[in-house]
Amino acid sequence: MTRLVHLTDLHFGLHRADLVALLRAAVTACGADAVVVSGDLTQRALPGQFAQAMAFLRDLGLPFMVIPGNHDLPVFNPLMRLFNGFGPYRRHASPDLTPVMQVGAVRLFGMNSADPFKWRGGVAREDEIDRMCRTMQDGPREAINIVVCHHPLEEPAGFERGETDGAVVAMARLAQAGARIALTGHLHHWSTGLGISDQAARPVFQMQTGTALCARERERDHGFAVLDIHAGRLVVTRWIVNEALLRFDARPASAFVWQAGLWRTA
Repeated sequence: MTRLVHLTDLHFGLHRADLVALLRAAVTACGADAVVVSGDLTQRALPGQFAQAMAFLRDLGLPFMVIPGNHDLPVFNPLMRLFNGFGPYRRHASPDLTPVMQVGAVRLFGMNSADPFKWRGGVAREDEIDRMCRTMQDGPREAINIVVCHHPLEEPAGFERGETDGAVVAMARLAQAGARIALTGHLHHWSTGLGISDQAARPVFQMQTGTALCARERERDHGFAVLDIHAGRLVVTRWIVNEALLRFDARPASAFVWQAGLWRTA
């Protein structure tokens, strides 16, 4: 079995300081094999904010993979944003915008959907999709391929804003190439297994995880997701902050099985 923690939308610089140590303790107590962070490490892509985010992740003592989000692009320097938008991220977070990571039988593919020419929305770049599809198709058939993307590849009900250019085509191509799971953030909204129900099955399991730490007004259900992956079975547990007791508690787990090329509820 491979256990992953999915974190997203940390927003250091506009984060809940009261949750940082609690989040660190809760994540480390999970016994995960790796941590995946799907963007928005910072609020304004400032060096000090990146330093806080990376120190937090290193303190977990676990292998981790990060990708940029729209908030990880500079705001106060428009020339840098247009001509070297990912410069601060490369210097202070990771030089690799599209990392690939192997964890047991799981292969993680980082997809950079952030776009310096958009304020909020993102883009599924054709060259990145080509690269991921080739790598998946050339890899072992038993591998469980996971795409990690900041912007949603499919939007849940109530969020149909066209956030990611090219997402529909990208999702279809990735599914055909062997992508089995997609981990995304951006919306600060929870959705476990989008489109999968007792009556419906999907070829790609989509996990939309809520913000871990963002302190914007009206934010709620701060937390992270734990994914237990073994052969054709996936169990997802959401860990949500208990505001009354100020701790992260596990919510009831959701189980899914891979049968005949589709994910179904277990």
